[in-house]
Amino acid sequence: MKAVVLCGVFLLFVARHGSAATDPATTFARKCSSCHTFGQGVLVGPDLKGATDRHSRKWLTDWISSSDRVIRSGDPTANALFSKFKRQRMPDQSLSPSELSALLDYLASGGPEADARKNSRLADSATPAEIELGRMLFMGERAFARGGASCASCHRVDRIAGAGGTLGPDLSRAYARFQDKRMSSLLDRGCFPRVPYTSAESPLTERESFALRAFLRHAVKGTR
Repeated sequence: MKAVVLCGVFLLFVARHGSAATDPATTFARKCSSCHTFGQGVLVGPDLKGATDRHSRKWLTDWISSSDRVIRSGDPTANALFSKFKRQRMPDQSLSPSELSALLDYLASGGPEADARKNSRLADSATPAEIELGRMLFMGERAFARGGASCASCHRVDRIAGAGGTLGPDLSRAYARFQDKRMSSLLDRGCFPRVPYTSAESPLTERESFALRAFLRHAVKGTR
């Protein structure tokens, strides 16, 4: 029940404010992309593809929070980077612990490259079978491959799904508001902390995420 309540609270916040508080794709775009690429080579700073393999999470957390502090501590890796990049210090980033954790998860799971793959197919290309799969997943008639409560535990889609929960907002117009890219990002983050998922794994498979987007797009048509 606690997880269900958290799910409703999370998506109620999203419905009111338009984005997840710690959406890592947004964090990357706003805080990282002016100096770093992901898989496209050195820009101002190093390419971040593989950064979570090259460095520990603690080191990356410390570095992002204050590269100057890590350099002054005498850390050999930090000082090697400092020398390699013409002694330019990376600006300290005022990210919360949850934002830092989400950003590192995002980089570990493929970052912008994974986003591009997932978003390459738009929901308007879905077949009737894929839309029906989305409806079944939403309503809990089919279980998610990685576990977790159905969307209808907290939400409803009026005029299509009918029954459903009321702890979270009605999602009839969620696709109309967020469209494919942002909807995919929100679905990949999940409604509440990723238990029992691993830290770098989306709670949904790519097929499930697409099917839910397709169903929610179909819901827009159904409420007009």
